[in-house]
Amino acid sequence: MLLKRPLYVLTYLLLGVTLFLSGCGFQLRGTGVDSIKLEQIRLSSNEINSPIYRQLRDTLEAEGVEVTDTARYHLQLLESRNERSALSYTGRASAAEIEIRQYLTFQITDTEGRVLIGPETLTTQRVYINDRDNIVGTGEEEDLLIREMRQDMTRQMLFRLASLTESDLAAREQALDSRAP
Repeated sequence: MLLKRPLYVLTYLLLGVTLFLSGCGFQLRGTGVDSIKLEQIRLSSNEINSPIYRQLRDTLEAEGVEVTDTARYHLQLLESRNERSALSYTGRASAAEIEIRQYLTFQITDTEGRVLIGPETLTTQRVYINDRDNIVGTGEEEDLLIREMRQDMTRQMLFRLASLTESDLAAREQALDSRAP
């Protein structure tokens, strides 16, 4: 009997926490993007082996966008760069806090190479403590933050693409056509 009572308490506690979390709107994080309205897109980068290019390509395909060279619209990743800078220093003149920033510049063009959107730059940043006594742990933390920043950058790009429709891009093309002599 004594063993059954803690099991009941644990079960009710777990049920209560589950109900509370579902009631407050808690959800596991996904991309957060409802849907991308573009059916096809051409994707290119100066660095096709870069992690951000691969992750963006995989995520677009997972969202149901066909990444093909024959698509009407072309998403070009123009530049991806990382920066590191010290925010504060210890008494021994070594960096105590380090900020890492990631930038991704992109543009969307039509089949004729005319720029419809951009170039625009997405940014993300993180700060971490530089522990001189734990160099391996600090390096692993930086690697983890860079992966998180890449995911954040991909999510930002998906939000940007989710706000576009083929008719929006076609309207931009028509506007360019009407300006052309």
